[in-house]
Amino acid sequence: MRGDPNENGAVVVAGTEVLAVGDFKKIKRDFSINNFDVVDLGDGLIVPGWVNAHTHLEFSDIQEPLGFPGIKFTDWIRKIVEQRFQSNSSEPDTDSASKKSLAIKRGLVESRQAGTQAIGEIATSPLDINDYTGADSRIVTRCFFEQLGRDPLNYPNQASELTSFLSQNHRMFYPGASPHAPYSVSAPLFQQIQTISQSAATPVAMHIAETLEERELLEKASGDFVDLLTEFGIWNPHDFTGQLNILGILHELSKAEHALIVHGNYLNEMELDFIASHPKSMSIAFCPRTHRYFKHAHYPLQKMLDRKINICLGTDSRASNPDLDIFKEAQEVASSFPNLPPVEILKMATVNGRQALGLPSSIGTISANQSASLNFITPSESLQPNHPTDWMFAQTSQCTPIL
Repeated sequence: MRGDPNENGAVVVAGTEVLAVGDFKKIKRDFSINNFDVVDLGDGLIVPGWVNAHTHLEFSDIQEPLGFPGIKFTDWIRKIVEQRFQSNSSEPDTDSASKKSLAIKRGLVESRQAGTQAIGEIATSPLDINDYTGADSRIVTRCFFEQLGRDPLNYPNQASELTSFLSQNHRMFYPGASPHAPYSVSAPLFQQIQTISQSAATPVAMHIAETLEERELLEKASGDFVDLLTEFGIWNPHDFTGQLNILGILHELSKAEHALIVHGNYLNEMELDFIASHPKSMSIAFCPRTHRYFKHAHYPLQKMLDRKINICLGTDSRASNPDLDIFKEAQEVASSFPNLPPVEILKMATVNGRQALGLPSSIGTISANQSASLNFITPSESLQPNHPTDWMFAQTSQCTPIL
């Protein structure tokens, strides 16, 4: 990711650190090869570890996506609530925090097995940093503490929780804040989260323009979300009289050093223009297979790229996706947007996610004197590419983590 592909390239690794990367013949001259085990991987591509910019690991214990392809989003939310209730009822001897902890650890293991180097995690209370920083953990985590609600009586406690969380620090764990979504966060709570996160100079992430029903709720105070919020006992028409609208939310989020817009499936031209006017601070996380699962309208990826918006990839969660494999998300992008250069997709799966999450510059690259996270992509025997990256994300290509 520091330049053009190196044909006959090599990476020198000692332990878990990259010592050099470049042309094999030059490396052979510069290093005493006799002191190293030389592994010829054959025809293929060595690429950096993936960056999964958006996921919810607490749902990693779900075996398959909830509902069915094309399920109405509000019905899917009902499935989420129902699934959690059934899980708590079926295992009464295990508290919910322990179940969530096990699910998170399972998700980290699965992510690492898929070649992921770093994640943008959305986590809910109670939240234990130890779930992410175990001795065997090699995944760098930007953890956005998600809050939602509309009860003013809860705001002081939520402020205390968020402030305490944002003060934590670990070499593999970076805190952030997440007001969940416009339909689940009141205007006062959203502003409170913004104020605290700006004071702590931490990144923020928010689900925005995920569905047309969300837009209908914010613009007309009608639609499926009214029924859902009424069912949950939290509908108040006074909450949707214009205090929160998508462009206004984007204006607020732009004040953060890094703001991640999650999904953005139905952003309009004006909103995309605004995001594009903040190229260093605002990014969009695209979750391709979740997008397909809900049968959303064609993703406005080209409009985003034309505006040079920083686009990164995420898996969302196992509640809407069969696994946590970013390589498969990249393959989905390649299949849906066949004219998109594979190297651009590679950036979405690596350095773009690093930028969006505000992580160290070594993430998503193969760089000397940095921690090694390497994947190897091989083509099927039937592919005879003209350029070494043509087949990178073809459906028949395979990805194997090697470090």
